[in-house]
Amino acid sequence: MKQYLMLTNEELKRSWKMIVSVILAMASIEILIIIGRVIYHERQVKEYMSYAKLSESDAIETIGKLSFEQASSYFSYIILFGVALVLLYAVQIWYRDWLGESKYIYRLLLLPGNRAKIFFAKWTSLALVIISFIGLQWAVIQFSYVIFNWLIKDDYRLTYSLGLSMTLKQLYTMNVVDLLVFIMLALFIVSFVFMLVLLERSYRKAKGLLFMVLEVAAFFIIMMGSLYILEKLDIFLTQEISGIMVAIFVLYFAYTIWKSLRLLKWKISV
Repeated sequence: MKQYLMLTNEELKRSWKMIVSVILAMASIEILIIIGRVIYHERQVKEYMSYAKLSESDAIETIGKLSFEQASSYFSYIILFGVALVLLYAVQIWYRDWLGESKYIYRLLLLPGNRAKIFFAKWTSLALVIISFIGLQWAVIQFSYVIFNWLIKDDYRLTYSLGLSMTLKQLYTMNVVDLLVFIMLALFIVSFVFMLVLLERSYRKAKGLLFMVLEVAAFFIIMMGSLYILEKLDIFLTQEISGIMVAIFVLYFAYTIWKSLRLLKWKISV
C-alpha cells in the first residue's frame, strides 16, 4: 500500500506542471470567450443602431438579447479538446517510462512486490485528473457566469438564469448518479487505452498492432451484438435491456483491468 501511494504521488509530481498549465489555459480561453461574446454583442447593437438609425431598444429587439447559454456555446469544443488531452495523457503516462533517456520503466518493473501497484498508481493518477477536470470546469462555468452578469447590461441580457448548452447539461446534470456514470465511463476508456498500450508493449510491431485491433473489434462486436440480440428477442423491457447492457459493460470494464494486470505481470519484461 505504501509503495502504491508513493508511486501515485510520483506520477502526479511528474505531470502536475503540465496538468495545471493546460487547465489554466483552458479556463483562461473560456473566460476570454465570455468577455469577447459580450463585447461583440454590444458592438453589434451599436453598429446596427448607427446603420439603421434606430433606438437602442429597437436595435436590441432586432438583433436579439444575449444569454449565457449562447455566450458559452464554445465551451463544449474546449471540453472535447480537454478530453482528447486526457486520452493522450493516458498513452503518454506509459510511453514516457519506456522512451525517456533514463528508461524509468525498468526501475518500476524491478520494484519488489506485485506489479499491479504500477498499473493502479497510473490509473489513480488519471482518475484524479479526470475528477479534478470535471470539478474545476464546473467552477470555471460558475465564475464565467458571474463575469457575464457583471459585464453585460441588463437590457442586453436575455435571461438571469444559468443556462447551459445541451452538451454541458448532459455533462453537468447535478445528478450524482449521472455524474458517477460519466466518471465510470471515463475510467473505462482510460482502462481500455491502458490495455491497448500494454498489448503493444508486450508483443511489439505487427503482432501487437493485430491484438490491439482485435480488442477494439471485440469490444464493439460484444456491445453492439448484445444490444442487437436483446432487441431482437423482444422479451425484455427497455429498463431491463439497459440493466443488462450496464452489466455487460461492467464485466468488460473488469476484463480490461484483469487483462492489463496479466500483461504487466507475465508479458512485460525488463
